[in-house]
Amino acid sequence: MRIMTFNIQHALDYKNQKIDIDLFIRKIKEYGADICGLNEVRGEGPLDGYTDQTNKIADGLAYYRYFGEAIKVKGTCPYGNAIASKYPFKTVETIRIPDPDKTNEINRDGELVHYESRIIIKAIFDICGKEVCVLVTHMGLAESERINAVKTLCRLIDDVDLPLILMGDFNSAPDDEILLPLFERLEDTNFVSSKPDTYTFASYNPYIKIDYILYRGLECTCSETIEEIVSDHFPLVADFRL
Repeated sequence: MRIMTFNIQHALDYKNQKIDIDLFIRKIKEYGADICGLNEVRGEGPLDGYTDQTNKIADGLAYYRYFGEAIKVKGTCPYGNAIASKYPFKTVETIRIPDPDKTNEINRDGELVHYESRIIIKAIFDICGKEVCVLVTHMGLAESERINAVKTLCRLIDDVDLPLILMGDFNSAPDDEILLPLFERLEDTNFVSSKPDTYTFASYNPYIKIDYILYRGLECTCSETIEEIVSDHFPLVADFRL
C-alpha cells in the first residue's frame, strides 16, 4: 500500500504558474499512490479558478474521494484538504481544529502571521480485511494554531484503536517542540527513507522539511521525498505492509 501526502497549492503548476489539474493527476499516477492526502485544495465557487478540484482529480484517477472544507475564501469559495483513494471509505468525516483565542499573532521575527481555521480529515478504510485509520491535516503558520492542531490530533490518535497513518503539511520543522507529542505516539517514515531529513519546501529552493507521514501499527518498508518541481512543495510517498 503506497501512501502519498502532497500540498498541491490549488493544483498550480509552479513552473508555468497556471492551474493544471491534469498535471497533478499524471504525477499521482506516476508516483503510484493508493491513498493520497491533498492539502490546499479548492472547491467550486464564484471566484475565478475555484472549481471542484477534488472530484476532477479523483475522476482522473478513478478513485474514491472526500473533500474537507476548512474555510470559505471571501465567504463564498470552499478551500481545504482532500483524500483520493483507490480503496472505498468505511467512514469519513471532517473534524474542526479549535481556533485559538487570538487570531492575530506576531512571530519571533516580529512579523504578523497569516491565520485561518484548520481541519482534520479522519477516514477509516477496510483494506484486505484490515481496518486502517488515516488522518490528513494542514497545520497553520501561527504557533497557536499548531498547538491546537497537535492537541486535537493527539486526542484522535489516543481514541482510535487501529493501525493509523497521519499525514500532511505541518508547517513545522522536525525539531519543533510543538510536534513532540505526535512523535511520542507515532513513528516517522523519515527514518526508513533512503534520504532522511530531505527538505520538502520550497520545491524551487528547498530549505526546510514541513511535510510528514507518521504511522503506528503498520510496517513501513520505504519512504521517499519526490524531489520534482510540480507544486511549491515536494510530495512524500511511503510504502506499508499491513
